[in-house]
Amino acid sequence: MKQRIAVILAAHGEAETAGFFDNFSMNRHTLAHAGEVMNLPVALQLMIAVAGGAKNMVQFRKKNFRSPQNEITRKQAGLLAEKLARQAEEIQYEVYASFFVTPPFVGKVVEQTHQYDLQLLIPMAPIDNRLMSGSLDILAQRHQSSHGRTSPKVISGFWNDPDLLDIYLDHLFMHATPSDNTALVLAFHGTLEKNQKGEEPGFHTGSKEMGSMASALQKAVRDDPRNGYKRVEVAYLNHDVGGTWSSPSLQEMLKSLHKKSVDALELFCCGYFSDGTETMLHAREHVAESSIKKSDFIPCLNESEAFAEYLAAKIRKAIDPTASHAV
Repeated sequence: MKQRIAVILAAHGEAETAGFFDNFSMNRHTLAHAGEVMNLPVALQLMIAVAGGAKNMVQFRKKNFRSPQNEITRKQAGLLAEKLARQAEEIQYEVYASFFVTPPFVGKVVEQTHQYDLQLLIPMAPIDNRLMSGSLDILAQRHQSSHGRTSPKVISGFWNDPDLLDIYLDHLFMHATPSDNTALVLAFHGTLEKNQKGEEPGFHTGSKEMGSMASALQKAVRDDPRNGYKRVEVAYLNHDVGGTWSSPSLQEMLKSLHKKSVDALELFCCGYFSDGTETMLHAREHVAESSIKKSDFIPCLNESEAFAEYLAAKIRKAIDPTASHAV
């Protein structure tokens, strides 16, 4: 009898319409998720969710923007299912796309797949922190030995995986079109470094892991023989609430590059596995509002064949540590 394994991709999730309710719901769940580690009273969460829902509705309709993140995650799941189906006849894989703040919710999908022989939970972001991989760890512990099945297993540690670094480099240089005076900016999702009292957060922010991955990728790009960039820099897409965030912000980096007479850049949001509102709307707005004359944008890994093959190899390694990475 075949072993049945549920592979659950857990992405952040974003509203897929410009409707107020969809965006309010997304914001409400996002704030509730953040409220697990931050002091965010429920009344404040609701107030921000209402204001954010209205703001998104107006902005998305005005710009005719719809986030592709959820659809990309579904495509990632579909392509991964195809790769896994070729790996082993004795294993039946089912791949599910799930989200922390939009339906189908991660917890619900875990509940619905409890009958499988094994559940593999995969955070769809490269940096380990409390709100992504940490939330999955907690979810796995809650389901430990429940229903008489093996406990769910979380696959993480992407930030420190040399194989993923190689995927990033090939992806980057496949899309790169640098000129003599072009800078490459590697953008990560920033994190809270100190709260409003100047204290370090009391939860795992992933700051150290992010810094390590940023340094490794920056060095790898600079040392790669395909590199034609004048400069390779790291910047962060931050929120403007709660205290001090990662530095330099993308806005700060853009100002710095302009002062150094850099007039062209390519932006690669490598801190994300899929494009969404932050990479396709907010980041591009920051660049458009800057003094940089020419800009281009390298897509996230998204539903690329190489990324799907990488994930499939990662899954096989998690099931059988003696397995090779070849797919």
